[in-house]
Amino acid sequence: MMGNNPYILLFGLGFALFIGGKSWRRRKLKRAVRDLPTRMQRALGDEPNYDPPEDLPEGLEPYAALHRRSRRVMYGVWAVAFLWLAYALVLVLRKQVL
Repeated sequence: MMGNNPYILLFGLGFALFIGGKSWRRRKLKRAVRDLPTRMQRALGDEPNYDPPEDLPEGLEPYAALHRRSRRVMYGVWAVAFLWLAYALVLVLRKQVL
Protein backbone atom coordinates (compact mmCIF):
# COMPACT_ATOMS: atom_id res chain seq x y z
CA MET A 1 0.00 0.00 0.00
CA MET A 2 2.66 2.53 0.97
CA GLY A 3 4.82 1.64 -2.02
CA ASN A 4 2.19 3.04 -4.39
CA ASN A 5 1.85 6.32 -2.48
CA PRO A 6 3.63 9.22 -4.30
CA TYR A 7 3.69 11.26 -1.09
CA ILE A 8 6.21 8.86 0.41
CA LEU A 9 8.63 9.93 -2.33
CA LEU A 10 8.03 13.60 -1.48
CA PHE A 11 8.78 13.03 2.19
CA GLY A 12 11.77 10.83 1.32
CA LEU A 13 13.29 13.60 -0.76
CA GLY A 14 12.99 16.03 2.15
CA PHE A 15 14.70 13.60 4.52
CA ALA A 16 17.40 12.87 1.93
CA LEU A 17 18.15 16.61 1.69
CA PHE A 18 18.40 16.82 5.48
CA ILE A 19 20.75 13.86 5.79
CA GLY A 20 22.71 14.84 2.68
CA GLY A 21 23.45 18.32 4.03
CA LYS A 22 24.73 16.90 7.29
CA SER A 23 26.90 14.23 5.69
CA TRP A 24 28.32 16.72 3.15
CA ARG A 25 29.48 18.95 6.00
CA ARG A 26 31.01 16.01 7.89
CA ARG A 27 33.00 14.92 4.82
CA LYS A 28 34.14 18.49 4.12
CA LEU A 29 35.33 19.05 7.71
CA LYS A 30 36.95 15.63 7.95
CA ARG A 31 38.94 16.30 4.78
CA ALA A 32 39.99 19.75 6.04
CA VAL A 33 41.07 18.37 9.43
CA ARG A 34 43.07 15.61 7.77
CA ASP A 35 45.07 18.24 5.89
CA LEU A 36 45.93 20.19 9.07
CA PRO A 37 49.16 19.60 11.00
CA THR A 38 48.83 17.34 14.05
CA ARG A 39 49.33 20.22 16.49
CA MET A 40 46.34 22.04 15.02
CA GLN A 41 44.23 18.89 14.86
CA ARG A 42 44.64 18.47 18.62
CA ALA A 43 43.31 21.98 19.19
CA LEU A 44 39.97 21.10 17.55
CA GLY A 45 36.92 19.59 19.19
CA ASP A 46 35.82 16.00 18.95
CA GLU A 47 34.66 14.27 15.82
CA PRO A 48 32.26 14.75 13.94
CA ASN A 49 31.91 18.50 14.54
CA TYR A 50 35.60 19.39 14.89
CA ASP A 51 34.70 22.69 16.54
CA PRO A 52 37.53 25.24 16.52
CA PRO A 53 38.61 26.63 19.91
CA GLU A 54 37.40 30.01 21.14
CA ASP A 55 40.86 31.60 20.94
CA LEU A 56 42.18 30.58 17.53
CA PRO A 57 45.86 29.72 17.27
CA GLU A 58 47.74 31.23 14.37
CA GLY A 59 47.13 29.31 11.16
CA LEU A 60 43.73 27.96 12.15
CA GLU A 61 41.75 30.94 10.83
CA PRO A 62 41.12 29.43 7.36
CA TYR A 63 39.74 26.28 8.98
CA ALA A 64 37.49 28.33 11.27
CA ALA A 65 36.16 30.21 8.24
CA LEU A 66 35.47 26.90 6.44
CA HIS A 67 33.73 25.62 9.58
CA ARG A 68 31.40 28.66 9.62
CA ARG A 69 30.73 28.54 5.85
CA SER A 70 29.96 24.83 5.87
CA ARG A 71 27.52 25.36 8.77
CA ARG A 72 25.71 28.08 6.82
CA VAL A 73 25.46 25.84 3.74
CA MET A 74 24.16 22.94 5.85
CA TYR A 75 21.54 25.17 7.46
CA GLY A 76 20.53 26.42 4.02
CA VAL A 77 20.04 22.86 2.76
CA TRP A 78 18.10 22.05 5.93
CA ALA A 79 15.86 25.08 5.32
CA VAL A 80 15.13 23.84 1.80
CA ALA A 81 14.42 20.37 3.22
CA PHE A 82 11.99 21.72 5.81
CA LEU A 83 10.25 23.88 3.21
CA TRP A 84 9.94 20.84 0.97
CA LEU A 85 8.53 18.76 3.83
CA ALA A 86 6.03 21.52 4.63
CA TYR A 87 5.00 21.61 0.96
CA ALA A 88 4.55 17.84 0.92
CA LEU A 89 2.52 18.02 4.12
CA VAL A 90 0.27 20.69 2.59
CA LEU A 91 -0.28 18.46 -0.44
CA VAL A 92 -1.21 15.51 1.79
CA LEU A 93 -3.56 17.59 3.94
CA ARG A 94 -5.15 19.26 0.90
CA LYS A 95 -5.85 15.85 -0.64
CA GLN A 96 -7.46 14.60 2.58
CA VAL A 97 -9.64 17.71 2.94
CA LEU A 98 -10.88 17.64 -0.64
